[in-house]
Amino acid sequence: MQILYVEDNSFDADLTRRALLKTAPLFTLDIARTQTEALEALQQKTDYDLLLTDLRLPDGSGFALLSYVREQGLPLGVVVITGQGDEEIAVSVLKAGADDYIVKRQDYLEHLALTLENVAQRHRAEIARRERALRVLYLENNPSDIDLTRHHFASHAPHIHLKIVHTEAQVFKQLPGGKNLLEFDALMLDFLWQDLNALDLLKELRQVRGLDLPIIFVTGHGDEELAAQVLRLGASDYVVKSPGYLFRLPGLLENAYHRAQLLREQAALRHSEERFRRLAENAPDVISRFRIAPAFSVEYISPAIMELTGYTPEEFYRNPDLMVEAIHLDDQPLFLDLIQGKSSLANPATFHFIRKDGSSLWLETRSVPVLDNENNLVAIEAIFRDVTERKEAEEHIQRQIQRLNALRTVDTAISASLDLKYTLNVLLEHVVSRLAVHAATILLFNPKTQLLEYSAGTGFRSRAIETISLRLGDGYAGKAALSRSTLHIPDRAVLKDGNGFSDLLASEGFVAYYGTPLVAKGEVKGVLEIYHRGALNPDPEWLSFFETLAGQAAIAIDNAELFENLQHANLDLTQAYDTTLEGWVRALDLRDRETQGHTQRVTEMTVQLARSMRVSESSLLNLRRGALLHDIGKMGIPDSILHKPGPLTTEEWKIMRMHPVYAYDLLAPIDYLRPTLEIPYCHHERWDGSGYPHGTQGEQIPLAARLFTVVDVWDALSSDRSYRQRWQPDQVYNYIRSQSGLHFDPMIVEKFLQLIS
Repeated sequence: MQILYVEDNSFDADLTRRALLKTAPLFTLDIARTQTEALEALQQKTDYDLLLTDLRLPDGSGFALLSYVREQGLPLGVVVITGQGDEEIAVSVLKAGADDYIVKRQDYLEHLALTLENVAQRHRAEIARRERALRVLYLENNPSDIDLTRHHFASHAPHIHLKIVHTEAQVFKQLPGGKNLLEFDALMLDFLWQDLNALDLLKELRQVRGLDLPIIFVTGHGDEELAAQVLRLGASDYVVKSPGYLFRLPGLLENAYHRAQLLREQAALRHSEERFRRLAENAPDVISRFRIAPAFSVEYISPAIMELTGYTPEEFYRNPDLMVEAIHLDDQPLFLDLIQGKSSLANPATFHFIRKDGSSLWLETRSVPVLDNENNLVAIEAIFRDVTERKEAEEHIQRQIQRLNALRTVDTAISASLDLKYTLNVLLEHVVSRLAVHAATILLFNPKTQLLEYSAGTGFRSRAIETISLRLGDGYAGKAALSRSTLHIPDRAVLKDGNGFSDLLASEGFVAYYGTPLVAKGEVKGVLEIYHRGALNPDPEWLSFFETLAGQAAIAIDNAELFENLQHANLDLTQAYDTTLEGWVRALDLRDRETQGHTQRVTEMTVQLARSMRVSESSLLNLRRGALLHDIGKMGIPDSILHKPGPLTTEEWKIMRMHPVYAYDLLAPIDYLRPTLEIPYCHHERWDGSGYPHGTQGEQIPLAARLFTVVDVWDALSSDRSYRQRWQPDQVYNYIRSQSGLHFDPMIVEKFLQLIS
């Protein structure tokens, strides 16, 4: 706020500056010491909000500055301050147009800032009021009075605009009454009017037409009885045309107008309050206000609280702590933080509320803080809404999501693992957690023994359950399996088992039991059992989920059995294949007696050499089969060549070198044996490319064939043949080393020589 302070006393000026700096730091104070300096400041700076002037100045007075401000129409409030004043001076100052008058008493500086702020606010309000014209309808027939009134208002109240009418009909035309928008803000009429009963006109306007416009009666000859009658009929004021009455009229009109406005606003406020009260009392939501400081109390709580909680509003008024006590213990800290301002009020909060009858519901509250002038939390206004249905729906959806996730996890375990034990343990974990029970077990049906036997379990205090073995029809599990239906035992009194199981049930403290058969493809695979150490009264969704999990368990068991049977069938088929291969080898040995035992020896030695070179176990199977079948192509060589005691001719060698091709032609059409072709087809290829049937060289020769070639030559040279005797070990050793890089792969030669050493 911009203030011009006119003060010739330097000490007072400095004290005032310091006081305002301390109590109102946003005030800006300019100081002028004389009337001349003040006038210059007012002319140069036009944004002052207030003039604070001493009454006595060296070259003038505060009166002169006040007159200048009002004559120039400057938009600023004026406060006169003096060290010595009396009642007469104060009245004169205020009549001259000052907004306030201050005497420099002992503590005036403490209240100066508040006084100046109030003056500025009043002055701004007055300016705003004067900017709006006050429209007055004036019923008068005396030309002299009309002229006097017009001239006076033009000079002293230019913001009041008069419209003159001369008849009752003109009044009714200008003031139709009812809810129509009125053109005028007030009605002023002369009581003494020819051919007009002013009281009847007042009745018509007020009682018949319902006009709430301020009405001021003006009369030249009035008395006390007439004044009382006029005011009883609804007139706003009564004025006698005594000397100086025109000076009072603007103030009376303005006061009557503002009084009427205030009454309208009060009526609107009452209507609004009544409407709010009806809304609050009839709303299904609870509307409330809690006082926080200086102590917690319930200022208001709507009647809907009784329907929601069973408690009446009066019970909360008498015992405010009931609001906290009725909230579930888990949610009380959250509510206490809320009403103590320790948590945010911006977001809705949800509380579990205990009704008077002991049942519960969920209440959601939306709150707004009520702050004092120092921004401290003093109250909270809140709306409580019953969201039990929504909360239960959310919890239901959440349970459904959790159950779907559980089923997905079980499905993943079934598809990802062939370990039945692992899959059943995963399933039982979800059975216990999602069905909220204490223990669960799965008994599998053994078709060989016709017994239900323990397979997996969780939640038991002892391992006694693992010894259970039941015939169909015996015990709860046997009855469920035999009847192929879910069995429910809800009470400890009937939770007894005739197969020695009662002791286990008692020691575990179980009260309720459920068992359901595991059926897949029409066959009973076992029984899923759950146990609980308390009452268990599930809803249909719970039971449906339980049976769904049982179906998943049945699928897992059936898959495991199918896989196990498939493994057995595959093993049998593999054994049959290998037996067939060994039969072929024996047939070949019987045909070529000189190489009898050769095939088994080179096969085992090749496998050993491959392992020493870290060939994978999965590749060793085909390598072993290829070694067994390495000479299978000789089945196509004539006996005359195969058994010839002497050297073969060139043509005979051509035929002999065809046996790898014969092996390829024999084995390639068989899918099962195609991976074994590397050795039968390529074991006569040489590292330097001089071998047959294609002259392949180096690492282009398959690794299996390179491994086998070394072993094959080693065994051939170490064995007796019809055309020569076997070599000595050192001769064989030296020969193989000499063929490194020619006949054999050098790296394999080194590994092989290390192996036989």
